Amino acid sequence: MTETEGEEAKLSLRLQIELVYDPGCPNVDLAREILTASCRGSGAPAVWTEWSSDDPECPLRLSGLGSPSILVNGEDVAPGPHPWTERDEGDGPRCRVYRDGDSIVRAPPRHRVERAIDRALQPDVG
Repeated sequence: MTETEGEEAKLSLRLQIELVYDPGCPNVDLAREILTASCRGSGAPAVWTEWSSDDPECPLRLSGLGSPSILVNGEDVAPGPHPWTERDEGDGPRCRVYRDGDSIVRAPPRHRVERAIDRALQPDVG
């Protein structure tokens, strides 16, 4: 194992990123772009787990989130009101929007994602 691979392995133990989306959500690709840029900006590997809310393997704790939602170490990067409702077969995506200053945006703002990643990468003290 090279030194770089060793550092990435240590990061992956401290950093778990999840992207939750509904099938057909038009904002998922934007969320992926933000995740990629945020990981690079934080010096973390651009690796995350994606969960489709209609996949039977999707954890119950995530299946009701609005789409797209990004979690870092189990915490929503932009907590706030969004749909946490059951989705019936045939329903469309439960698209979620975010506040970024005075604007409403279609995916979590990059600065919030980077802040969550940076916080997760801080050494444990105590």
